[in-house]
Amino acid sequence: MTIRLGAAAAALTCASAAFAQPLEFSRNGTLTIDAGAARAAALHVSCAPQGRSGALSIELVVHEANTRKDFDYDDFEGPDAVAGSRALSRVTWTGGGRTTEITHAAAGAYAPEPAGAFVFGISQMAHHRDAPSKLLRMVGDEAGTLVWTQAGAGKPARELVARFEFDVAAARQLRAAVAGCLPGGALHPDG
Repeated sequence: MTIRLGAAAAALTCASAAFAQPLEFSRNGTLTIDAGAARAAALHVSCAPQGRSGALSIELVVHEANTRKDFDYDDFEGPDAVAGSRALSRVTWTGGGRTTEITHAAAGAYAPEPAGAFVFGISQMAHHRDAPSKLLRMVGDEAGTLVWTQAGAGKPARELVARFEFDVAAARQLRAAVAGCLPGGALHPDG
């Protein structure tokens, strides 16, 4: 079940208020748009494992999006976004000699922090066997790379590509942050 970014945030907020704080992981990386110059990006993963109200969320934070206006951000913004139901996000994890890829619809919003940023998000209910958990279950004890390729809505040939490198310690931190939201708490190798 795909949850819009706003609904996932509400689920995380409600779940964390009623129980423990959600587990979170953040990583800095770089992105390019249409093979242009590289600039900063961030990856944020949240897990609120509380039963039926829990959620698992993967977010790509694009810095300076509101000032640069260099991608189709507006097409992904809000609950009625033009691209809101289109699977234009491809997220790939490569590590330990394995590659796992998912294609998913992303919701989006301009974020107050960092100022001028745009956040693409894909999410699911905790403990379900949906695409985000399939991807994150494959993160193991090996170094790896996560690549988020976001196709444009108006011009699908346009691509925003964000890349995040993980050493062994970072992969373990990500795995620990999401384990409680995965079906049965299971991690790779059987994904």
